[in-house]
Amino acid sequence: MELLDIMKNLTIKHIPTESEQQLFKSIAADIDDVPTEIVYAEYSDKTMLIISQYQKIGSMLMIQKDQVHSPLGTNDIYTTKVIFGATGEEQQVAARYLAEAIKITKPLCIFINLKSYDIETVKACKDIVLDLRSKSTES
Repeated sequence: MELLDIMKNLTIKHIPTESEQQLFKSIAADIDDVPTEIVYAEYSDKTMLIISQYQKIGSMLMIQKDQVHSPLGTNDIYTTKVIFGATGEEQQVAARYLAEAIKITKPLCIFINLKSYDIETVKACKDIVLDLRSKSTES
């Protein structure tokens, strides 16, 4: 069963008709010859992102963006919290990088399960997510 099918079964939201906006955007791609599945969904109160190279959802992290005001200006602070799964630093760094790259404005719920967390793999994921996101806003 593909990740998209799993996510459709988990949602309690109305499944849209052809005339309505699609709830999920997904793609399967090869990143460094490793099959990678990416699912992107925008909700009114959060964004959900699944990135997997194991056909399983992997660790779940929640990333929140806050702003800190100081006399020198405003800085963005990203808080990363592991909800379940591995608590490895690599997942947290990759998830935070993706949250910054897609410029989140609401909490990001990310499931991430990669065979390698090297910068080239994470950047390739970022490019695909940005493409999915732009397709999501076009619909």
